[in-house]
Amino acid sequence: MPALDKTNKAIASQFIKNFDDVFNNHVRAKYGIFAGWISITAIVVLFIIKMGLGIRAGSISVVANAFHLLSHLANSVILLVSFRMATRPATAKTPYGHGRMEHVAPLIMSIFLFVSGIQIAEQSLHQVLQPHEVHYWNALPWILLATIIIKQWLAQFIKYLGKRVESHAILANAFHQTIEAVMSLTVIAGLVAGHYFHKPEVDGYIGILVSLWLLYMGFSHGREAIVPLLGKAPSQEFIQKIREAAKSVDGVEDVHEIIVHDYGTMYTISLHLEIPEKFGPIEIHDITERCEAKLRVTFRGETIAHSDPLLELTPEIQAIEDRFKKVLEEFPEITGYHDFRVVAESKKMKIIVADIDTAEKLPESEFDRLAKKLNVKCIEKIPDIAYCSFYITPKYAY
Repeated sequence: MPALDKTNKAIASQFIKNFDDVFNNHVRAKYGIFAGWISITAIVVLFIIKMGLGIRAGSISVVANAFHLLSHLANSVILLVSFRMATRPATAKTPYGHGRMEHVAPLIMSIFLFVSGIQIAEQSLHQVLQPHEVHYWNALPWILLATIIIKQWLAQFIKYLGKRVESHAILANAFHQTIEAVMSLTVIAGLVAGHYFHKPEVDGYIGILVSLWLLYMGFSHGREAIVPLLGKAPSQEFIQKIREAAKSVDGVEDVHEIIVHDYGTMYTISLHLEIPEKFGPIEIHDITERCEAKLRVTFRGETIAHSDPLLELTPEIQAIEDRFKKVLEEFPEITGYHDFRVVAESKKMKIIVADIDTAEKLPESEFDRLAKKLNVKCIEKIPDIAYCSFYITPKYAY
């Protein structure tokens, strides 16, 4: 919502210096720190309110709902600490900085959710088996409804911050805040139904539902947190930005085998640049260095570029490459190729060299089989070919 975004920007820009410089690592950290502080403040207030209501009413589901807020609080504290650590400079033992601490936050949060879910399930089961009367009064559901409105505003505000800096940790925090509405509405429905139908055990059943949701959330966030730590694939949009930035350097015809390592506060990028051989070795080296410098400034990280000289195509080599393209049409699992070269072994026998791109669904265990099959087919379909040397591009290169 544009109007809401304007309000969010007006508030956040008062607390975050250089608000629009979202690619700056220090500014990015300030987003996470601010999201953590505002979340902690709101959650502490709401926890005190809900816990007081739950104790006064003697309601397990309301107390469980309050403990659900504690998991939010734990996540927000971890978010705050992780972004503070992410701003620490690199050391001899951590040369890439501390940026990946951001990815540890959702993992620790998932552990808190599991523990909370198990404890609340135990108490809820006791309420089902040995129910005690809940002390209900008319203002109780309305007060709980007011807490929902506050949490929903908080959720969309934190989500706005997370989207601006594309932070999984901040967005996970926002999503966690969002589900509070579902939990609280369920608790309110259970309180009202239990009161009017004189079924206090309903409070226990609602508590069990909340605990099961906590366990599911713990599993979900834990799974999502592990992926960045193992090495998450960069988005196609990010790869395209790298490709466009590299090709904007004079002399770079195309780019392939882009590899990205995300360390939270910095990227390490390696790639191959296709540069016409007519420039000569000195100029090719200069073009490569200019491209590296541009990518370092654009993406604020380290860049390593390898130059692949583009050979001038003679009519004979062009004819071989055209036949090679026809052969590739017989392999639906092959999506493209690069670094195509023809090496003369003798006047009549030649060697084809190329790097092959494959579909994402093709497992690496099939790479050797595919290369051998393609080699046989090229020798069969293209005259005067001694053999072929194919390199299958790995999954992490784009």
